[in-house]
Amino acid sequence: MTQNHNLHGTAIQLGTTGLLLRGPSGAGKSLLALALLDRWAARGLSAALVADDRVDLAPGPSGLLMSVPAPIAGLIELRGRGIINRPHVSPAPLHLLIDLVPELVRMPESPAFSTEILGVSLPRAPVPEARLVGLEHQMLLVSEAIAALDRPEGRP
Repeated sequence: MTQNHNLHGTAIQLGTTGLLLRGPSGAGKSLLALALLDRWAARGLSAALVADDRVDLAPGPSGLLMSVPAPIAGLIELRGRGIINRPHVSPAPLHLLIDLVPELVRMPESPAFSTEILGVSLPRAPVPEARLVGLEHQMLLVSEAIAALDRPEGRP
């Protein structure tokens, strides 16, 4: 039996791409996730919440799988409103780690764009926390990171 590893974060699936957003409480993970879900849906593309606040990770046949602990399925926090419902999927593959970071680095070096979780190498996008840049800037950084997944070298 495979053991899940539960961690703090928000997981979403945009089209066929699974994203895990990590960062400290108050960094803007849920708000960024909701904005990305709304943007993808507005474009007529599939978009779904996997989990908010707590995410289970487990090895899958071709990488890591993200799933939602049952008590919080379909629930996400919108600060100023409370807990709201969103369509969700579980499990979903993990393709990209979005780390909400405490600084804006103008020209990050190549090592900043990869990481390892549970022994699996993953593309990573450092995205400044909500207090540092606007939501639109964050969404552009995430969109570029998703686009880079399709490029052989992973970067522009």
